Amino acid sequence: MKQPNTQEVTKQKLQTFYWPLWFPYPSSWFKALILTLFLRVIIFIVQNTGKLGYDIVYFVRSPELFLIFTILLILSPIPIISLTHHCLHLLISRFISEIQAPEIGTTQGLLPGLMSWWEGLYAWLVIVISTLIAALFSTILLPLFNPNYDRRIEYYIQLENINNIILIFGLFYIYTGALIYQIENLVKYRIIFVYSGNKEEDTNKSNII
Repeated sequence: MKQPNTQEVTKQKLQTFYWPLWFPYPSSWFKALILTLFLRVIIFIVQNTGKLGYDIVYFVRSPELFLIFTILLILSPIPIISLTHHCLHLLISRFISEIQAPEIGTTQGLLPGLMSWWEGLYAWLVIVISTLIAALFSTILLPLFNPNYDRRIEYYIQLENINNIILIFGLFYIYTGALIYQIENLVKYRIIFVYSGNKEEDTNKSNII
């Protein structure tokens, strides 16, 4: 029995799948939520690595080394997420390979593959943009809480308003992350449509010839 073409099946599903473009797919929400939860692990690793690194930089007293280490620290979430993604799919390939995504393929070796590096790079982009957008809107809404800048910051930490600010920041952060992952999904679907259309056109030309 002839197996259905994966690209054709995907294309047909997309044609019958109606969803507002501005509202992220469930997979986008899931990725954003997982990244938000994993952010705590990233912060822990970066924070502890940063303390050790800056102690070394302070001991050496080298401004050049300080700048280099700061840049590497900012970029460090990329290899952290890439390695985590690679290890996760190593386990999936070994124990539950039937749910492995086709674009990932069979994961082997200790070094992350192309898709793992892509996930790390894109997740880093999501973290940066989501943080900036959430900080922007949280700052815009900050006057609603009547802040008094004459008081010390310890005063606000003890107030319930700080929880509301954190909640608003978190909501904007997760929604922005889901929206960025939604853009990734739309780009992938666009590529599938274009590639499938070109392949179908080439097939028709071959039949005519």
